[in-house]
Amino acid sequence: MFEALNPLETLMEEAVRDPKRIEDFYRLLLDSELIILTPGATMEPGRRRALKYKEAINIATVEFQGMKWHPAFTAPKRVSAYVKEPETCLSAKARNLFEMLPGSNFWLNPLSECQKPLTADEIGKLLNGQMFSKVPAS
Repeated sequence: MFEALNPLETLMEEAVRDPKRIEDFYRLLLDSELIILTPGATMEPGRRRALKYKEAINIATVEFQGMKWHPAFTAPKRVSAYVKEPETCLSAKARNLFEMLPGSNFWLNPLSECQKPLTADEIGKLLNGQMFSKVPAS
């Protein structure tokens, strides 16, 4: 049974049951910290560091249904459930990750009971505000 570890995960669950919560989930997502896997990045175990300006990093991808996805996690516990060996990770606000990797698909909490694929198109609409636009009927 899935147990939400933070407000974002709580809203993820609520949005599945109640479509009125979807917009709240998306708004919180953009300002929430996500964790991505960065194999090969230099990092001392147990330490944190900032990315250097224009630093090139390798971000993990998985293939699913013919598309590439960046696994992204809403809590350290979700990373631990996904990877079997220690892995270097980067955490950043979702908005910053999405802007840093335009045109990318992200998969929140893959293999978890509470997961969400985010296509590049969906992310683009989040970033430009279309996801929140309500167009009145003519």
